[in-house]
Amino acid sequence: MSLILIVFGLFVFWKLPVRELPSGLQPPVVQVQVDYTSAAAPIVDQEVTQVLEDVIGGAEGIKNIDSKSQNGRSTIKIEFDTSIDLDNAANDIRERVARVVDNLPSESDPPQILKQAAGFTTTMWLALSSSTWSDLELGDYAERYLVDTFSSVKNVGRILVGGLRELSIRVWIDPIKLAANNLTVQEVERALRGENIRLPAGTLEANNIDLTLNLDKSYNSIETIKQLPIKKTNKKVVVLSDVAKIEFGPVSEKTLFKAQRKNQLNLKTVGIGIYAKSGASTVELSKEVKKKITEVNKSL
Repeated sequence: MSLILIVFGLFVFWKLPVRELPSGLQPPVVQVQVDYTSAAAPIVDQEVTQVLEDVIGGAEGIKNIDSKSQNGRSTIKIEFDTSIDLDNAANDIRERVARVVDNLPSESDPPQILKQAAGFTTTMWLALSSSTWSDLELGDYAERYLVDTFSSVKNVGRILVGGLRELSIRVWIDPIKLAANNLTVQEVERALRGENIRLPAGTLEANNIDLTLNLDKSYNSIETIKQLPIKKTNKKVVVLSDVAKIEFGPVSEKTLFKAQRKNQLNLKTVGIGIYAKSGASTVELSKEVKKKITEVNKSL
């Protein structure tokens, strides 16, 4: 009998998950995040954070509320008692936030409700670096291929791309050229919004075929954007390149990752943060991610 218990104990021991805190000791935490692009921190606090805090505060079982308002983003973390089920807590917060969505600024993004464990941090950070690719190309590659690749790994909760500099077309308006052509910034903005569009135009029905019609006035290259007409005069048509410099660039210059190696310094880098699912073994997840890294390195 003792031998059977020892064998059974050894078998169960290797099946036990390894975690910092057992599930019964991890307070459920729900995070509410709202992005409000270009808004200053005081405006975010007054128009978003305080509005959400007022409605969230009445939820059952709340132990602590930690809110942070920064330029362009509001983040509220709600920690519940350990007796509260995480799914029920998230549903309660989701319902309460839905009541005041219409009271938030129209320019803000819809609130995101995230479920997480206390001390929710990345299990692993991976660095994608290159001495030849730009940071814009690295970010594009990571989003297109690597996010989905690592999301498929067992027990991965979500993937965060750090230092991501999304590709965009930047229009640098020259105020002197603008004034010389008797134009305003608002006129340039209206032209950009009104010309670069794609709209459905209905359907065309025939005896043996149905056609879907689309009005496509979108611009597919930077050269065509440069020729976007802004204003027509008696002498000429003023195009965008007459009053502005147009180039590819990142959406924001505020985000940047750098990597340091023995032989190379300040490598352009994109970080890939991997979050474990609630209740998953961190050790087992790390092993699975390392296996996936080996597979991915062969195809890079």
